[in-house]
Amino acid sequence: MFRVFALAKGMRGKSKNCFKVAIGQVQEALEHQYVHRKLIKRDTRSLWIQRINAASREHGMKYAEFIHGMKLANVLSDLAITEPAAFRLVAETAKQSLIEKYAAAREQVMREREAQKEQKK
Repeated sequence: MFRVFALAKGMRGKSKNCFKVAIGQVQEALEHQYVHRKLIKRDTRSLWIQRINAASREHGMKYAEFIHGMKLANVLSDLAITEPAAFRLVAETAKQSLIEKYAAAREQVMREREAQKEQKK
């Protein structure tokens, strides 16, 4: 019961006060959250494809040709073997993005825990 009202916090009208109405509104909100998480991933991938396509067309290739050529050439493994310095930069970039992602998530969890402790007092 309290979880439903916690999720319904910020809604308008009876949706935040009346349990019967809040259940339906929270259920619908959770369904929309699920769908929109998938849409965000889809939109992000679409943006990546557009950027890669624009860059590959500057070099006279279509996106599909570029990706197919990358798969055939096995670029990352070749880069690791032939150009260790360049591969190190790629790996450091990937590592840094992961560190930033997990640091932000950890900060959010810590804030939520502190808020829960304050509510219990």
